[in-house]
Amino acid sequence: MVIVVHGGLAEGEFLASDALLRACEVAKEAMKGKEAIEGVESAVKVLEDDPRLNAGTGSFPNLLGEIEMSAGVMKDDYSCGGVAAIKNIKNPISVARAVMEQTRHILLVGEGANLFAHLLGFEPYDPRAELTIKTWKESLHKAEEEKRPIYRYYLEKAQEKLQETHWGTVGAVTKDEKGGLAAGTSTGGVKVQLPGRVGDSPIVGCGTFACPWGAVSMTGEGEEIMRWGMARRIGEWMEEVSAQEAVNRGMEIALEKKIPCGVIAISKHGEIGWGANGGALPLAYWKEGMEKPLFMLVD
Repeated sequence: MVIVVHGGLAEGEFLASDALLRACEVAKEAMKGKEAIEGVESAVKVLEDDPRLNAGTGSFPNLLGEIEMSAGVMKDDYSCGGVAAIKNIKNPISVARAVMEQTRHILLVGEGANLFAHLLGFEPYDPRAELTIKTWKESLHKAEEEKRPIYRYYLEKAQEKLQETHWGTVGAVTKDEKGGLAAGTSTGGVKVQLPGRVGDSPIVGCGTFACPWGAVSMTGEGEEIMRWGMARRIGEWMEEVSAQEAVNRGMEIALEKKIPCGVIAISKHGEIGWGANGGALPLAYWKEGMEKPLFMLVD
């Protein structure tokens, strides 16, 4: 078995290394005798439940102060599922898996995603945390500096909601005892986010990808990761080269196109690859033969 998890592209000192290490331990137990997707879901749920990370509890709010989350999962047989702009759910990664396993669809969004979760028995949950409110206020301050007039509308609405009332995207890639691969990514979005915005995390081949040659999870500037289909490129390159070489190729594109991003990858051979551009990537990993998971800050 092999497990790698990440906590998003860093903007400052990372204070949640314990969460990444715990995610590896939980995934290791969950995968015993089971598929790689069990490890992915279990690891990401640990990270979604930590208010220091921008996924699940503690997600970034949009400019109206609402939390719209996204998550995606994928297996090496190209099975995949995702949710986008889902609200009031504790673990979007679990709903994404349900989309993969219980529907003919790949992506459910907004009210449809919430209705689907409700019908499956997912309990309503308020993912706001103290960090969420702090981040929202920081976003409003930055939005006030925007010259585009459309931001004025959101600021006016946000001021109304203010009376009512970190860290980045998380992800995991795993390889199970039989050699199966899976990837998953979950996010609360970005600062200064317009309502309805969807980034790369739930989009197949962009922020999340798995194929017979490897599994990939990404974080960073979602719009550019989508534009260049980063995760799919890295995943398919692993047919020809090692996981680290595939990641290096991706980072070359990121550097050329000035895309702030981070990536973790596992190849079908169990090789691990990671890289970051425009920041530091906190990650933890574990593989057979290691006594315990290790934490790293990659830049």
